[in-house]
Amino acid sequence: MKKNLLLFAFFAIFMFLGIMALKDGMASPKNERVYLILEKYIPYTLEKRVGGYSIVSKETGVKEKPPAKDLFLRLEQLEKLWGKDFLKLDNDILIVLDKNKNEVTKIELKTKEEKDWVKNYFNFN
Repeated sequence: MKKNLLLFAFFAIFMFLGIMALKDGMASPKNERVYLILEKYIPYTLEKRVGGYSIVSKETGVKEKPPAKDLFLRLEQLEKLWGKDFLKLDNDILIVLDKNKNEVTKIELKTKEEKDWVKNYFNFN
């Protein structure tokens, strides 16, 4: 009886630690419609490799190989840094800029949730 209880306790602890590690490695939620549009302009992409994934800069071709547990957090960090320099929020319009600060496109934010997500994700005040 004690042996079964001990085995169950180890299993429960293992599951708890696994779930906590998974939770720590997850990126923040994204607004599907706006992120899908922005994805074309964000200069970072994931590339499958034998040992997992790499983050590749579309502009320079430089590859980052963060540990698997940090992959999505690092990608999110790079996207946010890009957004500070290349996105501008003008009321309900999100403007994507190029290297020369010329307008590439405008994205109309249709709902309050979309606008709130852009403000929070890219740290607009």
